[in-house]
Amino acid sequence: MHRALESEDIIYAVLEHVKSSAKDLVNVAMTCSTLAGPALDILWSEQSSLAPLIMCLPQDTWEVAGDQTIDLFREPAPTEWERLRMNASRVRRLLFNKFSSVLPPKPHLIPSGRTLQRIFEQFPPAALFPNLCALDFEAIFGRSEYSSKFLLLRQFMSPGLEALRFDVPGGVPTYEVEQLLDALPVEAYGLRQLLISAGHDTTTFTVPPSFGKLSKLIILSIHGIDACLTRQTITNIQHARCLQTLMLTLRGTSNDAGGMPLELHSLEHLCLFGGSLPQCTHFIRQVTTQQLSHISIGYSKPASQTEITAFVESLSTSCQIRSLEQIYVMDASDGCGPELTIPLPSEIFRPLLKFSRLSSVKFIGIGNYHLDDRFINDVAVAWPDIRELKFASRRRGTCNVTFTAMMSLASRCRSLHTLHLTFDATQSTTIPRAPDGTEELWPMQTALQKLHLGHSEVSKVARVPYFLAEVFPTLSDFKWYDYFGDSDIDIVMESELVEAWQQLRLLRNLDNDDNDHDNDDDDDDDEEEEEEEEEEEEEEEEEEEEEDSDDNDWM
Repeated sequence: MHRALESEDIIYAVLEHVKSSAKDLVNVAMTCSTLAGPALDILWSEQSSLAPLIMCLPQDTWEVAGDQTIDLFREPAPTEWERLRMNASRVRRLLFNKFSSVLPPKPHLIPSGRTLQRIFEQFPPAALFPNLCALDFEAIFGRSEYSSKFLLLRQFMSPGLEALRFDVPGGVPTYEVEQLLDALPVEAYGLRQLLISAGHDTTTFTVPPSFGKLSKLIILSIHGIDACLTRQTITNIQHARCLQTLMLTLRGTSNDAGGMPLELHSLEHLCLFGGSLPQCTHFIRQVTTQQLSHISIGYSKPASQTEITAFVESLSTSCQIRSLEQIYVMDASDGCGPELTIPLPSEIFRPLLKFSRLSSVKFIGIGNYHLDDRFINDVAVAWPDIRELKFASRRRGTCNVTFTAMMSLASRCRSLHTLHLTFDATQSTTIPRAPDGTEELWPMQTALQKLHLGHSEVSKVARVPYFLAEVFPTLSDFKWYDYFGDSDIDIVMESELVEAWQQLRLLRNLDNDDNDHDNDDDDDDDEEEEEEEEEEEEEEEEEEEEEDSDDNDWM
């Protein structure tokens, strides 16, 4: 055996190249005893259920029913149990909805409740998984068994557990939930990530004071915080000195008395989702932060102009000018017709211009934007490092932003790669002038790749395709909201937009395969409508992705 294989670091570095293939790991494990341990450690390290452990028992000890549940057929012998225990000791992460590295992805087998009960009678959970560092409790019990086995969760707690995710099913008494939460700082004091969700809209939580003893906690997500006790919640969160990411779904009415804002010293990411925007605004007004860089807000009831104004003002008072980098706000309401008008003039958003480090600003579907050239020009000065800028609306607004202002913004912001903005391109474009008075195009900008025109109005006189092709050579994604009206204006605008995209394709020598808006025939029209619908769905799902961003950090 080569001397290099005497080092575990080298062995694991080599196995990193084959860890995506269960078959390769098995082959490596069968080569020699030196490689067997590390290969099996990787093979078993992450599982989505306990089915693979059961299936490592002799085949005559278990059977699979028609509903894909796996059950014990006979009692395993002590030596057979030992094999299960040994493999379980290698498991470090039990995460639901992850493909097992041992079983093929289909079908997804679920151990029966009786089988799990027998396993945990043989081995207490904490002893069976001595190296477990991340647990999604749904990976242990399916939904059908979840409620009756909820209290078993406490038996999985250990000082080595770093990430925990669980749902509180309906019907579980409040005192049982409170006992579980109070036990966390004592029995799982090594937690760095904690994600809790109430399974029913009527269930709410309040963060207990004991959470302050979770000295290593950096990510906290609670779906179902009682908004009536916002200040108490913030007070208790305040004691988690290392907390960097906070994600809360607020329920109820925010009616507790205000006071001096409470400082969340280490908080960098804040994600709030409420039934209404005022719930989120109320929470933000109760806190002050020194390091907050990302804020994501979603709400399920349309907000008025007054409520949106109050929210923007709350940001300007609670966040530090030199720390905030990303703002995401989305109206996630359903069935909100285009007849609802929420006028949003530029002045509402002006308080945000003081945040000079913003790199991403996205307002999705919150109202009818009535922006103007003066605001757009100020954006280019205030946010020079902006990379994503979206003022996306499901409804048309008064279009006071000219194509000239849009060109100036996009060319001056050298890092801007995504822009969603409605503008007026029905008049001749004003070209910048050099010091000697001659016309001189905007400087070439090579970052812009995606441009969504929203409800823009375009005419040939503005020469949109020419200027886009000359100034933005990397622009490859060009979209707009379809005009579905029957009026002559709608028909003309749709035709002009289609022609502008076709001309841009010709100027850029884009192939048909790269075209997202090829309307040469009826089939292409259908494809375009599908693409627009998909994009709207993607925008509506962005908030869910923000709420679920903890999955990307899940250990």
